[in-house]
Amino acid sequence: MSLPLETVPATAIGRVPYLNMAPFFDGLNVNGGWQWLDVVPRQLGEEAKAGRVIAGPMAVADYLRQSEQFERLGPLGVAVRGRAHSVLLLSRKPIRQLDDATIAVTEQTSTSVLLLRLILEQRYELKPKAYERGPAGDADAVLLIGDDALRAQADNRTHPFEVDLAFEWWLWQHLPAVFAVWVIRKDASAEQKQQLSRFLQRQLAVNLSRLDAIATDRAASMKLPADRVKAYLQNFIYRLSEPEEQGLAKFSELVDAHHLL
Repeated sequence: MSLPLETVPATAIGRVPYLNMAPFFDGLNVNGGWQWLDVVPRQLGEEAKAGRVIAGPMAVADYLRQSEQFERLGPLGVAVRGRAHSVLLLSRKPIRQLDDATIAVTEQTSTSVLLLRLILEQRYELKPKAYERGPAGDADAVLLIGDDALRAQADNRTHPFEVDLAFEWWLWQHLPAVFAVWVIRKDASAEQKQQLSRFLQRQLAVNLSRLDAIATDRAASMKLPADRVKAYLQNFIYRLSEPEEQGLAKFSELVDAHHLL
């Protein structure tokens, strides 16, 4: 059950309705008073800050901002080693020509916009004119994430240069890109923390063993072949290990060094 924002209880779990979150959420039925709140990553961070979300797969940028109130829920998260295929900068010109460019940024992102800034400003030493939240309009490039990025990749006719930010990070730092970590409020009860962790671990194991069925179910709504949906899901890492933790630490270090939060 998903709730409108005005009726969100203190036990609401943020649920990001992106395809790459299906291994966590598909078929997950957490009882015991939990309820869902469907939110995109940036909105999840805002609702968590307002005290209306107790847990969720929080964007890394928002976790860095709110680490005093939230703690990690085990090793669960969303990361990739190489291409993500759904964190894309679509541009009218090559990336090295984006000096003094205007870049439109989706309203949904918290982390990817910081990753974009690191890549443009530090890796390529460019100085874009502006990062503007909202639709592409006449911007030189547009940052899209999640399902919007997947769909745009298939339909794009106006921005011939495509940059996968996770791949750029991989080439630059030789580390995985971590986009989200599962968190829960520190003041949640020990029982709540254990219960949610148990539910998530169990459902993730089930769903990773049935990616064919998930891909078939999601193919029509994504307007993609089922085999491509499955390959996309297989590309992500949902249990973070040492390389992902190193990638997360490096991202945090660079964001802090360049005062991006």
